[in-house]
Order: sequence, then C-alpha cells, then structure tokens
Amino acid sequence: INLTNKQKMSSTKNDEVKGSRGGLFGAGGRFKGGTDPIMEKFNESIHFDRRMWDQDLRGSEAYTKALVKSSILTAAEGETLLTGLEAVRVEWAGDAFVLQPGDEDIHTANERRLTEIVGPVGGKLHTGRSR
Repeated sequence: INLTNKQKMSSTKNDEVKGSRGGLFGAGGRFKGGTDPIMEKFNESIHFDRRMWDQDLRGSEAYTKALVKSSILTAAEGETLLTGLEAVRVEWAGDAFVLQPGDEDIHTANERRLTEIVGPVGGKLHTGRSR
C-alpha cells in the first residue's frame, strides 16, 4: 500500500462510509457507517443469481417450516412468512419484482422484500441460517 492509500484509509476512520448495506455494516451494526460502494459492487451477484429466485423461495419456505416445527417460530409467524413468501413469488413470476440498491444476491433481495411485505417478522427467516 502506498502512502496515498494509507492516507485514504485513515481519512475514512472517523467518517461515515456511504453504502447501502445495513446489518453488521451500518444501521446499528458493529461497524460505523456502511460498506464502501466499491466493495458492494464487487460483492454483489444479484445480476447472475436472480434467475434462482424460485429455488431461493422454496428453500426459504422449507426453512420456515423447519423453524416452526422446532418451535423457534410460532405457527402464526410461520404462516405470515409463508404468505409473504408467496407474495414475493407472485412478484417474480409476474416480472414485477423490483431490485433495490443493497440487494447483493437473490437471498438478500427476497428477504428484503419479504420484510417490506410482512414487517419485522420477516427478519426472523434469517434465524440460525447461513448462506
């Protein structure tokens, strides 16, 4: 790393980095600010994996049922998630799903939209799940 890069790195130490992601990277996460937009662009795969929307939704439906069966989610929460996932499916099938900045992959896009539809319970789909 040359001196110019070091200066750039240290100059952002206390400044907010403008990025769209939340989670660990902003919006109350461990790190201040957001992810650098260059990293977001490098990390995103949505334009490649968007074609897997149906497979991702089927996996989320199965995972929702597993969370209910193991009593991590209530039956009502599970039903809310399944109804929301169906609404997301209808949007994809009707070519009405709108990608947003921060939708780095198909799973984050579907989970974001699910949460917009069903509210905070949508975030519970991520419980114990790793991609």
